Amino acid sequence: MRGRTKLLLILAFAVLLTLGRFVWYHFQTPAIQPTAVDGQLDVREIDLANSHSIELNGDWMFTDAETPDAYGPLPAYMTHDAIGAYELDIHTGDSAAQYALSMRALYADVTVFANDKLVYQTPDFHQGPATPIAISNLKAARDGYIRLHVRFHAFHGNDHARALIETRFGSSKQIQQETFLAAGVQFFVGAILFIHAVYAFVLYLMRPKKIGTFYFSIAVLLTGIAVVTSDYNAFGYIINLSHNWHVRIVYFSYIGLSFFFLLFAVVTFTNAANKWFFRVLSLLYAAYLVYILLAPIDYVRYVLGIGISLMIAFSIVCWILFRTVITTGERALPLFLAGAAAVSHVVWTVLVGNLPFIDDALQAAIKSGFYPFDITVAFICFCSFWFIRFFQTETENKRYIEQLETEQKRKDQFLANTSHELRTPLHGMMNMAQSVIEQESKLNNQSKYKLQLIQTISRKMSYLLNDLIDVTQMKQNRLRLEPAAMQIEPLLIGTVDMLRFMAEEKHVDIHVDMPESLPCVYADEHRVTQIVTNMLHNALKFTPEGSIRLVVSADETQLYVKVIDTGIGIDAHTQERIFLPYEKGDNTISESEGIGLGLGISKQLAEMHGGTLTVESEINKGSVFTLSLPLAVDQYVRSTSKTPAYTEVASTLAERIETDLATTSGRRILAIDDDAVNLVVLRQALEPDGYHIHTVSTPTAFLECLTKEQYDLLVIDVMMPEMSGFRLTEIVRQTYSLTELPVLLLTARSQATDAYAGFRAGANEYVSKPIDMLELKTRINSMLELKSSIEDRLRMEAAWLQAQIHPHFLFNTLNTIASLSAIDTDRMMRLLQEFGNYLQSSFNGKNISSCIPLEEELDLVRSYLYIQQERFGRRLQVKWHIDRHVQLRIPPLTLQPLVENAVLHGLQAKEDGGTIIIEVYKEDATAVIFIKDNGVGIPSAKLQDLSVFCEHKDSIGLLNTHTRLQKINGSGLLVCSEEGVGTTIQIRLPLPNKNAEDQQP
Repeated sequence: MRGRTKLLLILAFAVLLTLGRFVWYHFQTPAIQPTAVDGQLDVREIDLANSHSIELNGDWMFTDAETPDAYGPLPAYMTHDAIGAYELDIHTGDSAAQYALSMRALYADVTVFANDKLVYQTPDFHQGPATPIAISNLKAARDGYIRLHVRFHAFHGNDHARALIETRFGSSKQIQQETFLAAGVQFFVGAILFIHAVYAFVLYLMRPKKIGTFYFSIAVLLTGIAVVTSDYNAFGYIINLSHNWHVRIVYFSYIGLSFFFLLFAVVTFTNAANKWFFRVLSLLYAAYLVYILLAPIDYVRYVLGIGISLMIAFSIVCWILFRTVITTGERALPLFLAGAAAVSHVVWTVLVGNLPFIDDALQAAIKSGFYPFDITVAFICFCSFWFIRFFQTETENKRYIEQLETEQKRKDQFLANTSHELRTPLHGMMNMAQSVIEQESKLNNQSKYKLQLIQTISRKMSYLLNDLIDVTQMKQNRLRLEPAAMQIEPLLIGTVDMLRFMAEEKHVDIHVDMPESLPCVYADEHRVTQIVTNMLHNALKFTPEGSIRLVVSADETQLYVKVIDTGIGIDAHTQERIFLPYEKGDNTISESEGIGLGLGISKQLAEMHGGTLTVESEINKGSVFTLSLPLAVDQYVRSTSKTPAYTEVASTLAERIETDLATTSGRRILAIDDDAVNLVVLRQALEPDGYHIHTVSTPTAFLECLTKEQYDLLVIDVMMPEMSGFRLTEIVRQTYSLTELPVLLLTARSQATDAYAGFRAGANEYVSKPIDMLELKTRINSMLELKSSIEDRLRMEAAWLQAQIHPHFLFNTLNTIASLSAIDTDRMMRLLQEFGNYLQSSFNGKNISSCIPLEEELDLVRSYLYIQQERFGRRLQVKWHIDRHVQLRIPPLTLQPLVENAVLHGLQAKEDGGTIIIEVYKEDATAVIFIKDNGVGIPSAKLQDLSVFCEHKDSIGLLNTHTRLQKINGSGLLVCSEEGVGTTIQIRLPLPNKNAEDQQP
C-alpha cells in the first residue's frame, strides 16, 4: 500500500468519525426544543410520546432570590452558589398522559415537587446521588400544567469543584429508555474494554519480554474505568463513591491511559524508550499520577489539567503511529486508526463541548449523553491490529515451520547418513587398536593404556551413533516393534550382569529385588532390553558411589520396573525436560558424556508399547526411574520366537558344506537354555554329527553336571531367569581357562555392548539369534578343533621335553654303569635294566596320549629315582607310600617332571642331600598325590614370582604339567615351600566311579 493511499484512508476515516458523531447528535436532538419564558414552558405542540426528551432551558423563577419574580436559567454547574429553589410551570395540555423528569446533579442534595407533591428527595444527605436520577409517573393538573419545584440543598464537593446540572423532560417511556441506554452503553463499552485488557495481560504473561503488551493492557483497563466513571457515571450504580474519590479516579484514569498508551507506542514502535526526553516526560506523568492520588482535592484540577495531558500524550502517540504507518507498512494502520478514534473521543468530550462559540443545541447534545462509537471503533481497530498481527505471525510461523520441517528432515537424513558412514571407520579404529594391543609386544603400559582408552571412547561413540539412528527412525516412523508375550526375568538379570562390569569399576553395588514369579508382558524383547539398559546406564553414570536397586512388581494390568539409585539426583526443572531429545541434566560428574538421547528414546519406546517411563528425584538423594509395561493377555509364552534361532538352515549350500565338517565322535557338549524346545532342537541338530549333547534348563543343574562330568564345549543361553549366561560363564572361568573348556553364548541381543560383556565374562564365541544352523555348527567345530589341537600340542610338548634327555644325565648314568662294572656287576645289570626302562618310557609313543594308568607313570618315576640313587648314593633317600587300591588314569609325564625338579633343584643343591617322599592315597572320591622333599626350598619372595605358570629353564615344564592337570581337576598343581625346609607339591584328581564305590564303607 502506497503512502498516498494510506493518507487518503486516514483522512476518510477522520471524516467518517466526524460525520458519525454529527449524525448521532442529530438523532439525539429533539425536533422542537422550546425555551421557557418567565417560568412558563409550553410543550403542547410537541409529541413527547414519539420524540426525544427536551431540555428544560430558559427562564426559571428563583424563589429564594431577594427580589420577587426573579427569573433566569438553571445554573450550568452544581456549586455552593447554586443552592436554592427553582420553579417552572410546564403546560402539557394533557392531564391524562404520564411524564418523567431526568435530572443530573451529581453529589448534590435535591428535593423535587410536582404540583406541590413531593416526588423525589435525596435519600442520603451526606453523599448525594452519584448518578443521574429519573422521576417518572408525573401527571399534569386539571388545567394541564405540571408545576415543578426544585430545591438544591447542598453540594458535597469541594470549594473549587463543580458538577454539570442537566434537566430533561419527556414521556415516562422515553426518559426511562434514554436513562437505561446511557448507563447500559457505558457498561457495555466498559466491559468490552475490561475484557480486552485482560486478554492483553494474558498475552503479556505468555510472553513477559513483550513489555509493550503490558503497557497496552494497563492503558485499556484505565480507558474502561474512564468510560464507566465519566458522563452519566454508570459506575455509581455499582459503587457509590464519594465526590472526592470520583474526581481522583476520573483524573487518574484519563491521565493514566494517556501515559500508558504513550509508553506502549514508544516501546513497541520506536527505540526512544531510553532517551532523555522520553524519560523526563515519563517522570512528569508518573509524578502527576502520584499527585492526583495524594494531593488535596482542591488542588487536583489546577496543576496540568486533563485536556493538556491528553493532548500531549496522544499527539506524540499519533505522530509515532502515523510515522510507523507511512514508513513501515499497513500492519500498524489499524492501531493508528484506533488512536485517532480515541483522540476524537477525547477532543469532542473535553474540548469541543466546552468551546464558547459552539451552538447551544450542539453543546447540549454533546453534554447530554455518552457517545459510544468512537471508543467502539477504537476497540475494533485495536482488535483488528492484534488479529492482523496474529494472522500475519501465524502465516510467517507456518512458513517458518515448513522451512524448519524441511531442514529437520534434511538434518535427520544427514544424521542417519552420517551415523551409518561413521560406523565403518569407527569400527576400523577399534579393530586396529585391538590388533596393535595384541600383536605389538614392545608396547609399554602407558601406550597400551592409551590404546585401550581409544577403544573405550570408540565404543561410546558407537553407542551415540546407534542412538542417532534410532531417533531418526522414530521421527520417520520407520521404527517397528515386534511385540509378543515374554518373560522379563531373564532379560533383567542378563542386562544387570552385562552392566555389572561398569558398576565394579565405579565400586557401585547393583541389587535385584524381584519376586519368584512374574506375569508375562506383551513387548518387544530387544526394545525392552534397550530401555532397561539405558535406565541402568544412566543410573551408573550419575552415581559416583553407593548402590543401585532394580525393583520389579506387577498389578492386574501393568508390570513395573524401577531403577533406584543413590546418585546426585535431578532438580525439578531438569525433570521436566530430561526426556526431551538432546537434553541433558546439569551435573557435576560428567558434562560431556552423551548427547541426551538415551532417556528420550526409552520414553518413546515405552509409550510405543503402551507403557510409561517416569522419574522421581531429589538433589543429592538419588533418582527413581519407573518403567511400566502392559501385561500379556495370553500368559503362555510360545517358543516360536526362539525356535527359528536354531532352525534357519541354508538348504543346498548347507548340505554341501556340512559334509566337510568334522564329525568327531565322543565330543561331549553341555547346553543350557530355559526353553526346553530350544534344547530339543539343538540336540536334534548336533547329535547326527556325532556329538554327545547333554542338556539342562537350570544353572544349578548345569554346575552340578560340570563338577561330575567332563565336557569339551559349553553352549549357554544368555537370557535365563535364575542366572544370566554372563554370570554363568564367569563361574565357569573361575575353574577352566579359555582353551580348556570353550564357551559359546547364544542370545537374541546383538548390540556391541552385549558382545563386549560376553567376551569380558570369558566366552569364546558370541552368536546372535536368529542363527543359521550352518554358522552354529561351524563355530562349534572350530572351537572343538582348536581345543583338540591345543591338547595335542600340550601332549607333544610334554613328550618332546621328556625326549630331550640332558647330556649330563646321560654321561653321568653311563659313567655310573662303567664304575659299577668293576665293583658290582649285579648292581650294574640292575642299573642297565632301569636305564633301559627309562629310555623306553621317554621315547614311548604313549606319551602323546591323553591319559595313561597311574602305575605306568610310577614305573617311570621309579626308574628315574633308581638311576639317581645309584649316582648320589646315600645323599638321595626315597620313601614310597602308595595305596595300591587307587586306580586311575593321569596325563603321561605328570609325576616324573615334578620328581626330577625336586632332585635337581631341591636336593642336589644341598650338601648332604635329602629325602623325597612320594605319597598316593584316597580321600573321599578323590585321589591325593604328594611329592615332598626336604631340600633347600624356595624363598618366599621368589615363590610369589615363580608360580607354577612360570617355566624354569632347568625344569621339564611345570607350565605344561599344570595346564594338563587343570583340565581334569580344575586346580592343577598346588606348590608349598619354605626356605631351608623343603618343598611340597600336591595333586588332587577325581577317582573313577569304581574307586569311589570301593571307598564307601
